[in-house]
Amino acid sequence: MILRSVGIIVLSTVLFSIGFLAFYWASYMSGDNLFKEFIVVYKQIETVDDVEISGRSVQQRSYTVEAQPETSRWRLILPPLLFNNLLIAAVLSVFAVWYSHRISGPVYRITADVRAAVRGQRGVRIQLRQRDELRDLAAQINRLLEELDAFEGDDH
Repeated sequence: MILRSVGIIVLSTVLFSIGFLAFYWASYMSGDNLFKEFIVVYKQIETVDDVEISGRSVQQRSYTVEAQPETSRWRLILPPLLFNNLLIAAVLSVFAVWYSHRISGPVYRITADVRAAVRGQRGVRIQLRQRDELRDLAAQINRLLEELDAFEGDDH
């Protein structure tokens, strides 16, 4: 179950990346070559100088703008895209493992208790943690086990 959940997460990030690349491919096929475009980023720098005006020291702010070396669109977009995909995959994988334990633990507990009841052990009751899933199923199986215990008690 965990592998299936993680597989779905990986598949979704791969599909997102394929869709992203398909956009660039479609732009390229339509005549725009977004891979050969260059982007110039401007960096705004703030400087604060202490200036004396009328005998008072006042901070004066000034701003300068510097053009950074031009870069390709691909170099701007690819690293955040990869980081985003890895981050999403990691976070969702942790969530998938955590949530799967809320299901797989109860399934294991229910299976073990039903096996014990099938082997003839009486008084078996399924005990699940407060935050586990499948609590309604466990309650119904407990009712069934109680009925079986009462039925067997009447026969003997």
